[in-house]
Amino acid sequence: MRYLYENVLKDLKQKMVFIGGPRQVGKTTLSKDILEQSYPSGRYFNWDYNEHRQNLLAAKWHDDDGLIVFDELHKYKDWKNWIKGIFDTRKGSVHFLVTGSARLDVYR
Repeated sequence: MRYLYENVLKDLKQKMVFIGGPRQVGKTTLSKDILEQSYPSGRYFNWDYNEHRQNLLAAKWHDDDGLIVFDELHKYKDWKNWIKGIFDTRKGSVHFLVTGSARLDVYR
């Protein structure tokens, strides 16, 4: 996944980025590296962790955080509509990176 680093950074400036793939290939590691090295004030939310899930749904982040990472968001039933609404209302003020271990377009 390291080879994607520069491409992801470039794409984040223009659009929401989705990284999908099998478990244990480095999606979370890549997203945390990007946060640490390029967006140190960014926020990371993992859908599998209840506290993160509650904060994510309550949109507990600030536009000056720079980058928001949603890990395993596809497990949320209405994730596509939710993320579209968030992106449309906050586009330009904060960047979004979404990761998932299932095909992001078919998870139920």
